[in-house]
Amino acid sequence: MPLRIAAATALDDFADALSNAPRWLLETGSGGAITLRVCSHRQGERLEILVEWAGERAQIVLEPHASDWLSIAAVCRGQEVFRAWLDRPYEEFEFWPKGAAIPRRRRIDAPGRIGKRRNWINLSAAAWPQLARFANAAGIVAAIEAGGPVPERSGQP
Repeated sequence: MPLRIAAATALDDFADALSNAPRWLLETGSGGAITLRVCSHRQGERLEILVEWAGERAQIVLEPHASDWLSIAAVCRGQEVFRAWLDRPYEEFEFWPKGAAIPRRRRIDAPGRIGKRRNWINLSAAAWPQLARFANAAGIVAAIEAGGPVPERSGQP
């Protein structure tokens, strides 16, 4: 599948998955419930999600980029607080921060990962320092879909 089509397809898959799983749990930091709501979705072009956690709101925007990667940006109070580039080289999805040196043969784990069923996410606070307040002692931010079985995860990013 051409990369541009893969990015658009991933965007649409996330729109569907998040519409069916609006409640998540932050497993690290202070924990708590996370609510996700799809605000708008232009098939293959743009997905806007409202995120609510502990009285805070943020908007997450997913868009295919000219680089053929899927761009993911989070904006809180009008300021971008997170940017990542999504790829799916294997079953799991990988997040990489802007400017990351991505190893050609993927000999290291990506600093961010989402399970193949899109029901868990791990992000490294080392790659995205602005997430440190949500991280555990190992520097990992982890969230799972609420109400479902606890997923098995191989390693940590």
